[in-house]
Amino acid sequence: MTFSSNMIWIDGTYEMVAVQEEKKYGRPSGTTFGPVDPVKYAEAFGAHGFMIQSSDQISSVLKQAFDTPGPILIGVQVDYWDNHRLFEQVNKRSIH
Repeated sequence: MTFSSNMIWIDGTYEMVAVQEEKKYGRPSGTTFGPVDPVKYAEAFGAHGFMIQSSDQISSVLKQAFDTPGPILIGVQVDYWDNHRLFEQVNKRSIH
């Protein structure tokens, strides 16, 4: 039997989409989730959930996850506060 391990970045929004919408339309729309915990959600369906909240936890959490049988979801808390910088160099024609 093969199991799956998945890692997701968690910031509570579709921030990368919001940044693009802000650039194109002047405002984001429908990009904020609210208080959702994807790790607990996965656990509710029988997966094993792990959370990485700081960079010093990466190694130990990954080792623990790899040593755990069954489907795995690893959540990583991220902060996209400066995502807008990614799009400062984007050609304006590409977002119209």
